Amino acid sequence: MKVLITHQFNQAMLQLNTMQQQEVSSFYSFVSTMEKEDILSSALLTRIASKEEGIYTLRGKHVRIFCTFDEQDNILFLDVGVATSPQFIQPEEKTGETTLFGSKGDPKAYIAWDDENTIYSFNGKPLAYIDEELNIYGFNGKHLGWFEEDVVWNHQGQRVGFTSNTCPVYTQFEPFKGFKQFKPFKGFKQYAPFKPYKGTIASQVPLLDFLEGGRS
Repeated sequence: MKVLITHQFNQAMLQLNTMQQQEVSSFYSFVSTMEKEDILSSALLTRIASKEEGIYTLRGKHVRIFCTFDEQDNILFLDVGVATSPQFIQPEEKTGETTLFGSKGDPKAYIAWDDENTIYSFNGKPLAYIDEELNIYGFNGKHLGWFEEDVVWNHQGQRVGFTSNTCPVYTQFEPFKGFKQFKPFKGFKQYAPFKPYKGTIASQVPLLDFLEGGRS
């Protein structure tokens, strides 16, 4: 799909800070790869005018883009402004530990909620951590994916890991947890990409390999 922009949109972009401009650029790249029907069904899109007018908003964490579609079903960015309220809902406060299983029900890691939401392997190796917006980051600062709906998601919207509540097969017994190793220093976090459509496909990358990407 082509993404067209108006002069008003360009002028509004100049009023945004760097972080907000980066989010707009991510929106631009995101919708340019989609069909109109996919955008219309996206949770990010909200109709704010009548069906005849067809004016919508794309709302991100920091910005709100006003848009419409032309006769060729191209999307037209009309204007952009700063989002007045955060999109993300703070996760429910959790305590204790949550085991993460692979697609075959094998326990591979666990989340220590009382230890800065750190994800450890069962041998005690700190692999990654979950921030306040449910992003999964490696200690090297690399954005790995998300932990939402008790599922570990990758950047392709595939399921990488599960809890006992969401695992598609019977879960196996958990091994003994080894002594927790010292956590490395947290590197500067990458900017989180747009969340993809969540599918039902399980990733071909094993959970531990996925989490190890945050230490390389």
